[in-house]
Amino acid sequence: MPLFGRKEEGKVPLNNDVMMKCMCGMCPVQVQSACTQPKLKMMMDMRGKMGMQSSGMPAGSMSMMPGQMGQMKPKTEDLPGPYCSIGKAACNDLDKSKACICNQCQVYKDFSLMAGKPVEHYCFNDKAI
Repeated sequence: MPLFGRKEEGKVPLNNDVMMKCMCGMCPVQVQSACTQPKLKMMMDMRGKMGMQSSGMPAGSMSMMPGQMGQMKPKTEDLPGPYCSIGKAACNDLDKSKACICNQCQVYKDFSLMAGKPVEHYCFNDKAI
């Protein structure tokens, strides 16, 4: 059960909780993509900033202040995920023959994406609806 009430099935917002749980950067579909490498670095840097509080405490020790995601909001085409929220990848060198890991992701579970369409491979099949 989610901490702040039931999450709407199949609708994935782009917020700090989703960004912190996103596994798209580890997905075999894009791991060999030269296009996604700088995007992965940006996402990791952003996670690091979201994970540290102004007091220097690590992520999880206290919740992020409202609005902090908005202050760091990158362009969605610069992100290597979460495609279930933002839609298709901007990169064209993804390996569509590789297995998808969407069903291993906590975001997938939190938002009941097994009931959405498409069911996986959001990076090239568009976002979950």
